[in-house]
Amino acid sequence: KEYTKTRLLLVGRREDKLDPLEGQTLQEIENNPAIITTGEQKDVRPWLAASDIFVFPSYREGFPNVVIEAGAMGLPAIVTDINGSREIIIEGENGIIIPARDSEHLYTAMKQLMASPKQTRQMANNARTMIESRFEQTFVRKCLKKYYKEILQDV
Repeated sequence: KEYTKTRLLLVGRREDKLDPLEGQTLQEIENNPAIITTGEQKDVRPWLAASDIFVFPSYREGFPNVVIEAGAMGLPAIVTDINGSREIIIEGENGIIIPARDSEHLYTAMKQLMASPKQTRQMANNARTMIESRFEQTFVRKCLKKYYKEILQDV
């Protein structure tokens, strides 16, 4: 209601068995013209390219590749303070970290980035560079190889 040109783009499948949505929530998603759903997608890049901010309020992940993919596409992110996400996002640099299962903090973070285009642009400018420097595959493989050598020496 506050940002009438804003759209919420929901990419991915619903988890009806693990995390069923309440009927009222489903109805809002289906009937609100500002909410667009895509269902499961094999290639998220077009959807990320159409976005200005990436929001990932998960509360149970391993290592969420999609947060890296969003950063590689130059998107600032709002993520929850869970394993994986908090290692990818550096608070205030390439995104915002909020408590898990806290819709009020989520709303506040979304409003903050909507109301602060300069801050959002700065985070966007940092996003890809930070992902490249910290998660480029060759670098990650070297770190894993070094780690494996270290732990195997102790065996």
